[in-house]
Amino acid sequence: MQISCEGFRKAKTDRIVQAVEFFARQLLHGNTVNNLTIDVEKVRHLDVMGECINEDDTRNPRWFTINVRDALGDDDVIKTLAHEMVHVKQYAKNELSKQLSATKGKGFRMTSKWMGEPWAPKSKEDPYWDCPWEIEAYGREVGLYHKWVEHLNRSKK
Repeated sequence: MQISCEGFRKAKTDRIVQAVEFFARQLLHGNTVNNLTIDVEKVRHLDVMGECINEDDTRNPRWFTINVRDALGDDDVIKTLAHEMVHVKQYAKNELSKQLSATKGKGFRMTSKWMGEPWAPKSKEDPYWDCPWEIEAYGREVGLYHKWVEHLNRSKK
């Protein structure tokens, strides 16, 4: 697994690399983990806590960029990484994919597929909060963060 960090001080970079590897091993099979390349970048003026970008744009992608908002505290960076690593898992296992498609006279549209099926919000659903990949990411973020804290506490003993 190759992990790079940009924009963080050395002590934080070491902790980020450890957390990314820990979350990857919690979420994915060892062979997949060994073939991942993940670039973590601190981004100024990011309007979300973090984002996961599939850089391969292929089936079973293995190269991702995780952007993290500047000025997050240490705990929020780790929680954000846990959330975004769930998205890495979703892309790497082809649970989530995004496709750009042309529309007649309207340019292009991004289509999301979840578990191989196109997904769009129904009439009362929110396009962000009700999409299945965010529901999973928010749910697993909490558990992954707590496992990370327990891991750190065990390693101190």
